[in-house]
Amino acid sequence: MKITQIDVIKVKVPYHEGVNELMTRRNLYQVDHIYKVHTDVGLVGIGDGSRQSDEVVQRYIGRNPFEFMNGWAPTPLQQAFYDIMGKALGVPVHQLLGEKVHDKTAFGYWSIDMTPEEWAAEAKHAYALGYRLHKIKARPWFEVLEQVQAISDAVPEDYQLRVDANDSFETPERTLEVARQLQDYNIESFETPIRQADIAGYQEIKRHTDMPITIQFGNPDPIEAIRAKMNDSFIIAYPDSRAANAIREATISNAAHLPVWIQIVGLGISTCYVMHLAAVMPNATMPSITLNALRAFDLVTPSTIPLVDGYATVPNRPGLGVELNEDALDNCRV
Repeated sequence: MKITQIDVIKVKVPYHEGVNELMTRRNLYQVDHIYKVHTDVGLVGIGDGSRQSDEVVQRYIGRNPFEFMNGWAPTPLQQAFYDIMGKALGVPVHQLLGEKVHDKTAFGYWSIDMTPEEWAAEAKHAYALGYRLHKIKARPWFEVLEQVQAISDAVPEDYQLRVDANDSFETPERTLEVARQLQDYNIESFETPIRQADIAGYQEIKRHTDMPITIQFGNPDPIEAIRAKMNDSFIIAYPDSRAANAIREATISNAAHLPVWIQIVGLGISTCYVMHLAAVMPNATMPSITLNALRAFDLVTPSTIPLVDGYATVPNRPGLGVELNEDALDNCRV
């Protein structure tokens, strides 16, 4: 089997009506690329993600997708290669990645910094779609307590919040102050409250609060972070979301008995790819994030956007288990 052609399709998938104007005005994640990888045996694999140069794409023409199993091809192409491999063997992608340990994958919703009223409206929208966790961007120009209160007033008590400060809390003292303000709310974790390089600062936070702390894997060195006991979980596969790297990061975290969650900014194909990755990671127990839930529609069928009580069922059909919705694709070509 050889790869004969790779189609690269530039797309702009609109966000749902409640955030489309805001996301467009801020120019956030506006353009994506769909990849269709064709083979000489008639099998076609699909992927989505960032633009790859023509030079990179051409490297894979004439090659067998199986050459890149557990390899280092760019993520959107790797998704398509695994899709082809699974279809060729008649097995779902997760069987090519490892032993399946989860039948379902948890996903969270995502919001940029907004007013309390806007966050509350987004929480209602997300809850109606089946999401039970919301990653929110805390910023100093908004009062986080007012924002969290607005969400809590808008949705049932089982709706959790992951507060992502992107180090904007700046100091352990400010982090502890916010933790005290939010102690009576359903907060899953604080993400990167201060600079991740500040190991002593994280240790200070951990000494004075039981608020769970999640940080991105790799900064500081994960072994150093684990030994310092500075965090309670890791964000993995971001920015390097290739399967071999994601599984390596999960394995290291699991050896330290730390849970992980996967973050990949992508569309429906990436969301399905995350399901297969998480299915073989024993410690991938926290809701993953892809941002596809914010879109007005999905580019794949069956859709990956709606959940049941926070979870999506891992596909068991050959390959990734989804196909492109060609009508939807035609509506958002650029």
